[in-house]
Amino acid sequence: MARVRGRTRALIRLLGVQAAWNYERMQGTGMGHAAEPVLRAAFPDDRARYRESLGRASAFFNANPYLAAAAVGAEARAEADGAPGPQVERLRIALCGPLGSLGDRLFWTGLVPGLAAAAIAGVALGMGWWPVLGFVVVHNVIRLALGPWLFGLGWRHGMQVGGAIMKSPLPRASELAGHLASVLGGVAIPLVAKRFLGDTGPGDLIGVGALVTGALLVRKLAGPRLSALPLTLTAAFVVLLWHWGRP
Repeated sequence: MARVRGRTRALIRLLGVQAAWNYERMQGTGMGHAAEPVLRAAFPDDRARYRESLGRASAFFNANPYLAAAAVGAEARAEADGAPGPQVERLRIALCGPLGSLGDRLFWTGLVPGLAAAAIAGVALGMGWWPVLGFVVVHNVIRLALGPWLFGLGWRHGMQVGGAIMKSPLPRASELAGHLASVLGGVAIPLVAKRFLGDTGPGDLIGVGALVTGALLVRKLAGPRLSALPLTLTAAFVVLLWHWGRP
């Protein structure tokens, strides 16, 4: 396997892969910025090929930012191996879907809500702010540990990285993370209810149930014209008024 140079700088730059996010290229500019040290080292005496490969690396790309290191490593390896430009471009396009889907399932619907539910449950059990600190630490440890591993996976397999990703622990981990989030969420809800709704009477519970039912009915009738955000904010405002009006 070819030796990779510029890896550390690439991984540091990947931490800000969305800093230059835009509608035209999405994460493309950040991807090119991250890949630049590796591409510069790969073509020290060929400025034309360096500029050409950097232009491809900065083209449109859209996936989960936490898994983008796999694409940077794979594309840089393909360029270093002399793969034709059109093949490298097809590789980038092909990686958007799986890296986006797996990353979103692993983090946005798995680890993040699961860790948040665990932290909320810990606070409800009277553990102070330690669960919140644990949430931040665990999330960032996983996030930072994934970068080097994914970059290495991409660099080792190059154009065949798609199959390597599907054979890696990522698909199974994303599935397990979703199950974990569901379990922890189910544990957190009654603990929070017991902690913060201990003095709630039957009338309050009926009122909240009616509010939720009404909100769901309004959302169904309004359809896509009404997004979840204004509906949630309206419901929260109604609940606040209700509590402020109580003796």
